[in-house]
Amino acid sequence: MNRVAKFFKSTAGMVLIVTILVGIIVHIATGNFFTPYNISTLTRAASFVIIVGFGQTIVLLTGGIDLSVATIGSVCGLFSAMFMVNYGINPYVAILAASAIGIVLGGINGFFIAYFKMTPFIVTLATMQIYQGIVYVITKGMPITGMPQAAETLANGVIGRVLPNIVIIMAVICVVLTIMLKKTKIGRHIYALGGNRSCAKIVGIPTERVEMFVYCLSGLLSAIAGVLMACRLASFQASIGESWQMDSITAAVLGGTSMAGGVGSVVGTIIGGLLSSVISTCITLLRVSSYWETIVTGAVVLIAVFIDAVKDNPVIRERIRRTFHRAK
Repeated sequence: MNRVAKFFKSTAGMVLIVTILVGIIVHIATGNFFTPYNISTLTRAASFVIIVGFGQTIVLLTGGIDLSVATIGSVCGLFSAMFMVNYGINPYVAILAASAIGIVLGGINGFFIAYFKMTPFIVTLATMQIYQGIVYVITKGMPITGMPQAAETLANGVIGRVLPNIVIIMAVICVVLTIMLKKTKIGRHIYALGGNRSCAKIVGIPTERVEMFVYCLSGLLSAIAGVLMACRLASFQASIGESWQMDSITAAVLGGTSMAGGVGSVVGTIIGGLLSSVISTCITLLRVSSYWETIVTGAVVLIAVFIDAVKDNPVIRERIRRTFHRAK
């Protein structure tokens, strides 16, 4: 019971409550929110962002950031399409090969950050541009069409007419990552590195290898999302996942992951990703201009970060208390 109460007091818990309340209000207003079709569509769309968000969360837990997640997904989606369409490789082999490319691209980020002590923001900003350039150099901006039916079925399949395959894949990844973070040595090292890097080094944690691992993992998860998105569309387009960079950070932060590192969970990222998707769906159902979506999402992120900062920082709480006291 105490664990449940603690969860609902956390950022992720509060975001979950807001998500449910928003859904209820919109359903009352439109009658279309809690329908099997809408829930299936909403969760399918959210799952791609959430999978990328998992990788972003792991990186943020170490105190880093990965701005290249979207372009890694795009590069890997491109290669999966090329393998299947141009070379006739089995879809599942092509997906595995493209995922391996994601690990390599993430490893490039990790190598410069871990062993050359370069700033994660700068490194991943640079590789983001490089990877995006690779896509346009190879494709000249043209789509690759004609992906096999098996690939399309993998991404678009639905169990029981409600549960999309991509949601199951996302849930399995969440379980694996949760076990890794909570039950393994590498998971403890990830939290320790983000909590206090100096202490982590003093106690003998191999910080370089941990950083290398998290960026490789982020690359893998971005690749999975990019490949599955290409499979869903049955074609590759250079614009695949172009918003994942900010969407993944939004999902992680709304789910309670600290940008400073050491605090967060992949379960929280699911909640954050769902709220973002709910906002988008609600704006559509209410027939509000889509231009409002980024404004509302940004405001929600700002509020969530502010509440988290107030909750965890007694200095900020004291400043707010004094401000309100003077106002009275």
